Amino acid sequence: MARIKDQTYGAPRWSGEVADCSMPMTMDQYSNCSFRCVYCFAAYQRGVGKGKAEYQRGDFKAVNPVTVKRIFTDPETSSSFGPYVKARKALQWGGMSDPFCNFERKHRVGLDILRTLRDLEYPICFSTKGVWWLDDPEYVDLFKGNPNWNVKISIVTLDAAKAKVLERGVPSPGKRLDALQRIAELDCGGATLRLRPFMFGISEPRHLELIQRAGEAGATALSTEFFCLEQRSINPEGLKVMSNLAGYDYAEFYRRYSAGSGYLRLNRNIKRPVVDAMEQACADAGMRFYISDAHFKERCEGGSCCGLPEGWNYSRGQFTEAVVICRAKGEVRWPDIAWDMDYMKETPMKRTQLMQSSKGRAQFNDMTLYEYMRWLWNNPKAGQAPFRMFEGVMTPTSKDEDGDLVYTLDRSRL
Repeated sequence: MARIKDQTYGAPRWSGEVADCSMPMTMDQYSNCSFRCVYCFAAYQRGVGKGKAEYQRGDFKAVNPVTVKRIFTDPETSSSFGPYVKARKALQWGGMSDPFCNFERKHRVGLDILRTLRDLEYPICFSTKGVWWLDDPEYVDLFKGNPNWNVKISIVTLDAAKAKVLERGVPSPGKRLDALQRIAELDCGGATLRLRPFMFGISEPRHLELIQRAGEAGATALSTEFFCLEQRSINPEGLKVMSNLAGYDYAEFYRRYSAGSGYLRLNRNIKRPVVDAMEQACADAGMRFYISDAHFKERCEGGSCCGLPEGWNYSRGQFTEAVVICRAKGEVRWPDIAWDMDYMKETPMKRTQLMQSSKGRAQFNDMTLYEYMRWLWNNPKAGQAPFRMFEGVMTPTSKDEDGDLVYTLDRSRL
């Protein structure tokens, strides 16, 4: 039986995707999630190593609400997050766990924190499959008429039978579509359909109908990303479930249509027709289109691949912003994104805990986050450099007067 162990869980944290993330400060109030989704990428990280038994039992730690609230009420003394919070950059809530899973329904640790953040009018983007909170006045009152809180509702398939197998303990796709409409009616910071991850053979063939119905429910944006297969820690039973639902061997499908080994990301060409169709469906539904996938990220309608509109105070100092600029202008320069990196200049890498390997700590810990981002910009062979990240859509062609690379759009990759 799941139980709360203590309140020592460390959050917020810096996202490991800080290089291309518009909201690199990410928050989970619990170290586990009651929704046992077969495809969950967090499960692949938590379901291995010394924490495996606790994860599988559903045991979890919670944050200390007093500690978390102090980060926002007293940012001068809030470790590495102070500069980010003082800049009032948007917080991503729901990275490794669902903020409105059944643990929150029982323990309400998040509610305590949300009351303070509502008073502070702090901008938050939530990502959830939960719907129960929309029937709870204590939560609804915090969201109603609140332009600073955006909600993404995750739905990966309209097929209720498949969803029931794939997402144990999660409300049906129909109930989540109803939740989208109710969120839109709350007149908060917007309702977004999060079709992530898109799964071949599972999300299709009704994904375009899903987009249409989300638009009719009041969603103003779509954020999508394709499922990646982590062979090194995948649950064999989960892989079997996905294969049965898709109607073919999922591992073999990913090996055939992916480059590399271990972490398998499907190639651009197999994704292209799906992306084209989803982008058109969004246009037909009057929704903004965003793709969090490294492939075709240049098609985002703004620099926040989670679907936040341009008016939000998210971080522009990252590579999604750069690739969107590059597509629009044909080239992008370091100053085009560096102007919004002031908080990074005050953030030492050694306080972000982004470097997990000893080699990474030795190379980058004495840098600031700003210096690290600039290093990535100017080292195109690095794994998180924009050239490699977007597979050559942004190609370095020259240097500017300060010695920083200038990237040019490779239209053949679009």
